[in-house]
Amino acid sequence: MGLAPTPYGAGYWGAMSDNDVLALEEWAKGNFSVGGALFSADIVFEAFPERSAILGLENVVAYFRDFLAQWSEYRIEAEEFIAEGDLIVVTERQYAKGEWSGIETVQTFYAVWTFRDGRVARVRWEDDRNTTLTSLGLAE
Repeated sequence: MGLAPTPYGAGYWGAMSDNDVLALEEWAKGNFSVGGALFSADIVFEAFPERSAILGLENVVAYFRDFLAQWSEYRIEAEEFIAEGDLIVVTERQYAKGEWSGIETVQTFYAVWTFRDGRVARVRWEDDRNTTLTSLGLAE
């Protein structure tokens, strides 16, 4: 199991191109208009907390448009990376401010990214680190 430090730099993840890593850096700034090429056309996206699977890039983009509409501010910062084979577990801090309520929230999630042919084939989120790592056989 390998741990990657943050901040990460372009070229860190072998499975990703420099442009893909730069897209993730833009997400940390709240710019979600970049990074579409990061994902496979047939991506499986498991939304949290809904636990529903969204199939295909076009559907994932539509989901994110709807999801982002509820926030006046939203960004994701990666804090830790655990790489194992074609998986990368990202500990991420999500910052958001409600569009209508103005309420600010900060939450930590654990995103499991599965790569195939250099693209993200599957992403799922969990809210418990130990459960996430145990489910992947990576518990410390």
